[in-house]
Amino acid sequence: MQKRLFVAISLPEDIKKRLFRFVEKEYRNLPVKWVRKENFHITLNFLGYILDENVLDICHSIEALAQNFQSFDLKFLGAELGPNSKAKKMIWIRGEKNKELSEFKYQLDKALGFFTREKKDFRPHITLGRIQKKEWKIISPPLKIEKNFEFSAPVSSIELFESKFEKGKRVYYVLESFSLR
Repeated sequence: MQKRLFVAISLPEDIKKRLFRFVEKEYRNLPVKWVRKENFHITLNFLGYILDENVLDICHSIEALAQNFQSFDLKFLGAELGPNSKAKKMIWIRGEKNKELSEFKYQLDKALGFFTREKKDFRPHITLGRIQKKEWKIISPPLKIEKNFEFSAPVSSIELFESKFEKGKRVYYVLESFSLR
């Protein structure tokens, strides 16, 4: 059997609530498929469909890596279109580059066997919603999404999530949580 997995940072409930209220206040009526409040997170690696017998090895790799890193905070700056100005697919909250997170991500990529050409800074983001392309294109004038929304999020653990589609909704389950030192 296979599981659809990804490695991510969970967000505290109070931050999820603030993000949800922010979307409701600023953007709710846009042609966007909004992420449900309980699904807000910071993705580090999408692993795809993984055979059950390989999940334990992935857990061991993440656990060993997590023991080498201390807790840290991430700073988030505001909403924008992503992943860049030419490919507008999502509305997300942009995070500030963070040395600890960049190093963790680089080491995680190596530990999980992802090809890494060079070490580069990883910029975290929290996806708020995915743009519905047809409806978005007909908005005139084109929308700019640039709204300040600053906050910090503590990172004290890394999670391995399973993604399932249940009753017409995407649902994320934490399979394992790995504490940072």
